Amino acid sequence: MTTQQDFTVVPLDKEKQAPTEYQDDSTSTSPGNVLDNDTSNDDDKAQRPTLREAFPRFLVLPHLLSKNAWILFVATSVVMIIYTWLYLGSLWSPLTRVQNVEIVFYNADKGFDYSTTPQQLVPLFQGITRNSSLGTIVESQIMDPAGTLNHVVNWVDKTQEEGWDYDSLVDYVDKGKSWGLLYIPANFSNNFLSFAPSTTSGPATAASAKPVAMEYVFDQGRSYATHSIVEKYVSKSMEALSRGFENNLLTSPANQTLLQVMHPTFWTQSIRFTETVMHPVLVYGQNFATYVVFIVLWIGSMLAVYSICKFLPNTIETVGVLTLGPDEPVPAGGKKPLPKFPAIRIVLARHTVSMMFSLLHTVFIWMVPQVLHGHQMAENFSGGYAFAFIWFTGWSFISMQFLLAHLLGVDGFQIPATMLMILMFTASGGVLDWIIMPGFFRVGKAFPFSYAVRGLRTIYFGSLENKMWINWLAIFGWIALPGLITLVMARSEIRQRRENMRRTATVSTEV
Repeated sequence: MTTQQDFTVVPLDKEKQAPTEYQDDSTSTSPGNVLDNDTSNDDDKAQRPTLREAFPRFLVLPHLLSKNAWILFVATSVVMIIYTWLYLGSLWSPLTRVQNVEIVFYNADKGFDYSTTPQQLVPLFQGITRNSSLGTIVESQIMDPAGTLNHVVNWVDKTQEEGWDYDSLVDYVDKGKSWGLLYIPANFSNNFLSFAPSTTSGPATAASAKPVAMEYVFDQGRSYATHSIVEKYVSKSMEALSRGFENNLLTSPANQTLLQVMHPTFWTQSIRFTETVMHPVLVYGQNFATYVVFIVLWIGSMLAVYSICKFLPNTIETVGVLTLGPDEPVPAGGKKPLPKFPAIRIVLARHTVSMMFSLLHTVFIWMVPQVLHGHQMAENFSGGYAFAFIWFTGWSFISMQFLLAHLLGVDGFQIPATMLMILMFTASGGVLDWIIMPGFFRVGKAFPFSYAVRGLRTIYFGSLENKMWINWLAIFGWIALPGLITLVMARSEIRQRRENMRRTATVSTEV
């Protein structure tokens, strides 16, 4: 007889996992447990954040150092480099370029007239001058290519050219064809003899002695700082020439005779250097006003353009763009729509508002030099003329910045506009003229800022009056060309917006 037995089925997995009473999980060394522990450790390591990953949890800075932040670092650094280079580069080492400045030299000396000179002194003077006029001696020293005086500035000798006299040479400088004139007068040699005894009046006296003087003529109003540098170089060179001439006389065999016969005042400075200043700058600050005025005007124009493009579309374009025209149906509300103007009239309205801004800015800018004590105004100009010229220049600034705003956007044109202002200012010849600046800065001749500075100096000081029409014409070009481009772009933009609104209105009606 067979006995029935009961069997219980135990899952294999459960059996493996159930520890016995004599087995401790922590001390299990079975291959399966070792493998499971290694896997769990790897998972813990994978889930545990690294120091680099945990760092942003405690600081905000890593969240800000994105790709855009690094781009901004680079962009701002480049802008600063450009600003610094333009400012310092335009003024760096101008003394090394003084030799580029053209100065006209003219010797009108007619030589010695010994008719009133004692006969015993005539051979003496003929010997020390080698039968040449004193003007010729000076000319040979200045124009000698091997001499140091020849390389101080760019001398242009017009002595041998026909048709020149003192007046025509001064006019030559006045028209800006040369930076200055060094003129030796016709009585240069005879004035030297006035320090010696005369057969008619006896020994020379302080009253009878006439200065042996060369005349230096220059236009100070053209560029005050440039002429300050050039004049310093020329005057020191002429002082060196005078000392050299005195040294030659005192070391000659006839030195004792010359010391006895020549009046003592001759030895204080044998050859004198006199200056004739055309269009003088009498008020130092007014020279700075000729370019500071336009820096302020450019900044005001930037603010005007930004304000108009950013805040005034609701009051200008709403009338012509964001409403229905008179030929379109009246909305359900029953209100009659505002009139729809042509796009070109909207653009012109924006420019009209900008001109009103510019007019207000010009009033305050123009007023400051007018009310300050001792301000200058050239003979052929008036305060009203200065006001009109500054305002006219403001139109060109407005026109240029409207174009930048349309090309780069309202929020994107300010930095390029500021950089352009720095470029135009440093390259305008306002502080120093291009003649003693690095060649790159001649790019300023292409911009209205240069002509504005030159024009205001004409109005204030009378310098380069013959070029005033060029200033007006160049500034007008910067009003017309950017203005026409902006007009076309803005007209197209307004038409496109109008078309988009019509499509939106059509879709809304159908829905």
